[in-house]
Amino acid sequence: MSRPVRKSVCSQPAGERAFLPSPLRGNAPGPLLSAATATRRALAAAWLALGALGHAAETISSADILAASADFGCLDYRAVGACLWLRCSGVPPSCTTATSVKYRHFVPDAVVTAYPARGLSPWTEMRALDGAAEGGTYAKGAGSRAATGLRFKLTQAVGSPGIAWIEGLNLGRTVCDPVATQLAPYYVSGADPMWRAPEAQAASTLRHALRAVREPGALGSLWGALYPRTGFVQQGHDYKAGAVAAQRVADIVTRRNQPHVYRPLLGGSGGGQWPPGAVVEGDADTHRWQMLAPRTGSCAVFAASASPPVGTVDPLGANVSSSGAYAWNLWRPYRCCRRRGQWLVSHWGN
Repeated sequence: MSRPVRKSVCSQPAGERAFLPSPLRGNAPGPLLSAATATRRALAAAWLALGALGHAAETISSADILAASADFGCLDYRAVGACLWLRCSGVPPSCTTATSVKYRHFVPDAVVTAYPARGLSPWTEMRALDGAAEGGTYAKGAGSRAATGLRFKLTQAVGSPGIAWIEGLNLGRTVCDPVATQLAPYYVSGADPMWRAPEAQAASTLRHALRAVREPGALGSLWGALYPRTGFVQQGHDYKAGAVAAQRVADIVTRRNQPHVYRPLLGGSGGGQWPPGAVVEGDADTHRWQMLAPRTGSCAVFAASASPPVGTVDPLGANVSSSGAYAWNLWRPYRCCRRRGQWLVSHWGN
């Protein structure tokens, strides 16, 4: 089956111009093993061994991310349905049908970082992507803005090294093809003028006024509005401010034709592969976050539970970074079937 031709960066809409040529993937069935797959497994094992040595609380490396990504709870691998395939061969043609199990699992597509100034990204190997970008007003020591809780975060979304673990899984079952490429940049706020221009997003902010990162319940605490999708967040809690900035980035890169400079984290379905669609804040069926820095954690959406009463111990206190820098794996759900024929006739289950 031929692979699709890569589109030139110049042929893409302005809002989707990539930092690197867009690595479109074919509709390969995913589970078939090859020498390249065996090599990826060996590399993944080596990275995991290095990552197991541990990492500093405020910073992470690619090896640390790969080690943290080896989390079967975040993977959430399960059978959800089946596919019916048709295969024809010979002259005159003879056709047979076959079925395969349809699986769903999550993939750590991207590492999303949020930090207050150039050179402070917790993922040290990606600090060079900032270029000459300067940070905004950081609440600590920022005078009147500190009193109002206005914070600013630079952000990045880069293909997660954890993809190597997914590709190297030796389950003896189907593993879906990730749409992301390891270490490829999908969003860098320093290259996006709109990340500092809330006034230019007035129309979209009004249209999406009700979208926000908010705790459950009618009186759930507001972490921050999703729009305008800039680095400015009105939030006194620094971890929550970083989370809102990260959610805004995920909202941008998982949609097409957004008025930002980015590369979409989307792929086409076909050949028994159904990649994820747009991320929706608070919806664990579309995405989950795994904290990587300043500490590692399990997978969940932001603001998944209500805050405790005022005056009690802050359950998110351990998540606050002394440098104001945070990193998360963005896990998204994939569905796929093992290819058992030339044509997919039908499929069921979600």
